[in-house]
Amino acid sequence: MVAKFDLHIHSNYSDGKATPALMVEAAESQGLEAVAVTDHGPDLSVGIKRADIPRVIEDVRRAGKGLKVKVLLGFETNVVNEFGAIDIDDSVIEQIDFLTMGIHYISGATEPNEVAKVYLKSAISAIDKNQIDIFAHPFFLHGPLLPHLAPEEIGRFVRLAAERGTAMEINVKYRAPDEDFLRLCLREGVRLSVGSDAHWPEEVGKVDWALEVLERIGAKKEDLVLDSFL
Repeated sequence: MVAKFDLHIHSNYSDGKATPALMVEAAESQGLEAVAVTDHGPDLSVGIKRADIPRVIEDVRRAGKGLKVKVLLGFETNVVNEFGAIDIDDSVIEQIDFLTMGIHYISGATEPNEVAKVYLKSAISAIDKNQIDIFAHPFFLHGPLLPHLAPEEIGRFVRLAAERGTAMEINVKYRAPDEDFLRLCLREGVRLSVGSDAHWPEEVGKVDWALEVLERIGAKKEDLVLDSFL
């Protein structure tokens, strides 16, 4: 069995419902090996205010002191357009443990096939232009997008992720992505992460579904991104 960890939770600095300290205490009570506070970037309507970024960095660092659980700090940066621009600055990235990216909205497309194409282009551009450590809830936007993409397109994306060292998250909240995609990631050397996407303390560390997925696809400890952050 791989280590139990949760690298995707939100505090009340973005759209979470509790302070970083309370979210981290919940992780400790769940017996996690590691937890990461990853509030949304400022360009999302529910994201952290830019002026609060120094404060959340300080609060998360303080929250981890004296606990058994390893507390990490990230941000879930938003990919703001199809050209790969993100809303977390390099000066902030230098102060955190890793950078997660999420795609939360798509402009100029409504049909699922069109949305999937723009989503894919946005993801490729963001990974190509930025050092993204983890891709949160990959290919899920109001529903799964992978069925609307050709296998060749998915394969090229996975190979790029492997080349750029970007891990794919198994997201508990959205039950995404599917296991065929994750198996492809393993074959191509893309590491995997686990995230509850918790917004409440009682959701932190509830990652058993993701751990079961890891077991079914045959993932091993070395296939996970965790050790690179510890």
